[in-house]
Amino acid sequence: MEKTKQFLWGIFFCALLVRLILAFLLPTFTYESYFHLRQTEYITATGLPLYQDPLSYGGRELVFLPFFHYLTAFFDLFLPLEFVAKTLPNLFLALLVLLTYFIAKELGNSTNGSLFAAGIAGFLPALFSTNAFTPHSLFLPLLFFAIYVFLKLQQGEKHAQQKKKYVYIYFLTFFLACLTSSATILLLVGFGIYFLISLAESKKLPKEEWELFIASTFFYLWIQFIFFSEVLKKEGISFIWQNIPTAILPQYFPQVSVSHGIILVSFIPLITGIFVIFRSLSSVKEPKTFLLIGLAVAAILFTFLRFLPVKLGLSVLGILLAILFANFYDGILPFLRKTKFSLTLQKITTIIFLGLLVTTVYPALSTAIHQSVPSAEEVKAFEWLNTHIEKNTTVMTLGEEGHLLTAIGKRKNVMDDQFSLRDDAEERFSDVNLVYKTQFQTQALHLLEKYNIKYVVFTPHAQQHYQLKRLSYLSPECFHLVYNHNAIKIYERKCALEKK
Repeated sequence: MEKTKQFLWGIFFCALLVRLILAFLLPTFTYESYFHLRQTEYITATGLPLYQDPLSYGGRELVFLPFFHYLTAFFDLFLPLEFVAKTLPNLFLALLVLLTYFIAKELGNSTNGSLFAAGIAGFLPALFSTNAFTPHSLFLPLLFFAIYVFLKLQQGEKHAQQKKKYVYIYFLTFFLACLTSSATILLLVGFGIYFLISLAESKKLPKEEWELFIASTFFYLWIQFIFFSEVLKKEGISFIWQNIPTAILPQYFPQVSVSHGIILVSFIPLITGIFVIFRSLSSVKEPKTFLLIGLAVAAILFTFLRFLPVKLGLSVLGILLAILFANFYDGILPFLRKTKFSLTLQKITTIIFLGLLVTTVYPALSTAIHQSVPSAEEVKAFEWLNTHIEKNTTVMTLGEEGHLLTAIGKRKNVMDDQFSLRDDAEERFSDVNLVYKTQFQTQALHLLEKYNIKYVVFTPHAQQHYQLKRLSYLSPECFHLVYNHNAIKIYERKCALEKK
């Protein structure tokens, strides 16, 4: 047992150390992270979320779930925010190593199989956006801790007092998950599919599980209604897709190729997971895996329907497949020992370890190295805006760079990726594209005047996005180059269209 603990903690600290090294090697965060960094800073300073944002879209109302920001703001009180933002999310995700192990053990898997599952979860490529400071890093451990507590209840604790304790822990975890991400609905849909599979297989379910599911559903709907009732009234069904303009839905919910999806969830856990699911539903009919199957189906369904970001859906699926791998390991071990090769336990373990090293660890490191983050020079350019241009000025950037402008430059943007409660998101997206791509100065000036834009930022990221080396409509009379460093250019608009 002592050796098992050493192995488990070794995997945990190894995963955490690798994540932190990669996080601190990159000086910046993913573009989306700057929205959450700004919210954390604001809560630290005022104690309240920034629901009325004077800079986003030139001034607008925001709606989001705030628990992640409050938790990180607490640590921001006595630690540098950059340190908190790089350390805390990676610590949360490294905790999935421990949760995966204990869930696998709760399902009756062997120690070795559970350790392999923990190792897969620790180096899952889909989870290796090490510089992403987002609520998903907290949501995933909360989700799987809720699953673990539910399994503890499912195993039938003998003492009523212990059952009561686990019910309280479950609802506290579920409550925090609901305040962290609306994706908590995955758990409810997973429960629903689990119940349907159990009924189809004529497996009687305890009354307590139905009560827990019904209470969780009402609890979730109540919290979502408190925060998002106005959004739902205004946007209707498009609320599900966060009011994202149809032109950029593929950008935020990209159709991941089969090969890329396999890489993100790791090839070996995917193949073994499919085998375990098929065996559980066809011949073995193991009720203990029905919940995991239900959650896996929910993750695939929500990702396919674009209810979830691809990375989040594949992350959930990848962890579930890691847990199912432990079941496969325990089932295949006796079979391999009987083959003519007479493989010893040590040889089997070595082969599996090497296979996982190639198909999991290497792609995870590659994913971390190729994260989409702004360069340090681009961040310096936005810092220049904060210190060198007038306050209350609107600046044109890519929509993806909108949070970088408001968080670092402290100036108004034209748009960013917070589309809820914005009727003009589609129009603004089209106009931003035109400003960068048009060849006609009159058209560019018309759009810049439309949003009262005084400065245009042209970064290497924008150059790559639009496949442009320069803006076609620039002229010395109308646009002065006020910043030029490492291919990052900032232009000040000096002229306007004549009024007739």
